[in-house]
Amino acid sequence: MHGAGLTHLMFLPDWAAIFEIYNCGDAGCYSDLARLRGVKYYTWPESKIHLIRSDDEGDHPQSGEKHLKFANYHVDPIEFREQVKMMIEHVRNHPKFINSRRIQRRKQKEMEAEKLKKEL
Repeated sequence: MHGAGLTHLMFLPDWAAIFEIYNCGDAGCYSDLARLRGVKYYTWPESKIHLIRSDDEGDHPQSGEKHLKFANYHVDPIEFREQVKMMIEHVRNHPKFINSRRIQRRKQKEMEAEKLKKEL
């Protein structure tokens, strides 16, 4: 997410995680926002940064000015999958996520019980 999409970060649940594919020269932007919001931040480890490549330098849609944030990036799909697995693990083990799932299951059971009562 970029630009206005960053606003969505404010509304993520506490157990969320974000992944920055490429920082476009501003290494602290997303990590700072994630820290301020209290969500987990992931990006490529330095040892894997070579797995990101762009087609071009990127052109600003109005001015045509070159900037990496307007480039299209390609990533190694196998390594990206590994990064996503780490994020899934974080979410599934986060106490607030676990608690929200318990509440969700409890509400589901209550709704099913209420439905059965009405049918009888």
